[in-house]
Amino acid sequence: MKKIFNIFILSIVTLFVSVTSVAAFSDVQNTHENYVAIQFLTDNGIVKGYEDGTYKPEQLVNRAEALKVILEGNNVALEESIESVEFSDVNLDDWFTKYVMTAKLKGIVNGNPDGTFAPGRDVARAEFLKMILNTNSFVAEKWEGVQIFPDVPADAWYTAYMNYAGQAGLVAEDSYGNLGPGEPLDRGEVAEIMYILKVILNGTDTQFLISEAEKQMGQIDIYVGNDNPLAAKRAAELSVDMTQQAYKNMPEDTVVLGAAKLARAYDFLMNAYISGLQEQNAEAHDWANQAISKATEAWETNNEVQPIAKHIKDRANEVIAQLPSS
Repeated sequence: MKKIFNIFILSIVTLFVSVTSVAAFSDVQNTHENYVAIQFLTDNGIVKGYEDGTYKPEQLVNRAEALKVILEGNNVALEESIESVEFSDVNLDDWFTKYVMTAKLKGIVNGNPDGTFAPGRDVARAEFLKMILNTNSFVAEKWEGVQIFPDVPADAWYTAYMNYAGQAGLVAEDSYGNLGPGEPLDRGEVAEIMYILKVILNGTDTQFLISEAEKQMGQIDIYVGNDNPLAAKRAAELSVDMTQQAYKNMPEDTVVLGAAKLARAYDFLMNAYISGLQEQNAEAHDWANQAISKATEAWETNNEVQPIAKHIKDRANEVIAQLPSS
């Protein structure tokens, strides 16, 4: 079954022109799981790389670095005249003091019960989410007091942040449905969270949503060709989320409707592919047929998507052709 998508890539760059930009960093090629996020944040001046032309996506991020990228990425005005600090491990002359104290004064962080901030400690997923959501005026009440994910208890300090993040797609569940609130974050994961939040905050900008959905759909073939079906599935799901929101914004627009149907067809195709890899043959056959049907609907809705719709249908037929006969 692994040979199914050997020709899956085809000439996808001719179908999605928007994803043909040159990689911003030498260590973040378009096969990287966080490629779109890092490219977007770099293009918009939100994150920067290193002088050697790398981004170091697998490098862990500490709490001080996390605050810096969050505050600068959200254009938060920094406190420049700081005469005292409230944490025992933060000094007036530290490079990160203005970020820590700005966040403290704005209620973004509180620090630890022992009076420290621990600026050099790796930032945990829950900590980062609390910082970035509080920076964006997150209302926690509706997400508190309920357990939605196995490793997020109803009474933890991070419950509201993790519940929202999991439901909104800021972080992905693992195969057991867990979110890993205590796991450290690397620079690639930080970029992904910031990117998805930017998409959510720009949810009324239909053109923006369609443009970002196109980028995600363009990545699907690239990830499959690089033997990373889970990343491809994630890209498909994101494209569905983006186009569904765009459709809510403009339900009468045929271009938007066609994009929404195309994204759904890609998602069905990935379900077929993954089911085939898992030797769930009946499910794979069903998903492939649904992909063909939805791609046809997209084509009929907006004839301009014909090349991509045909591409999806061809790949779905390849899945069916390589499944064992019943």
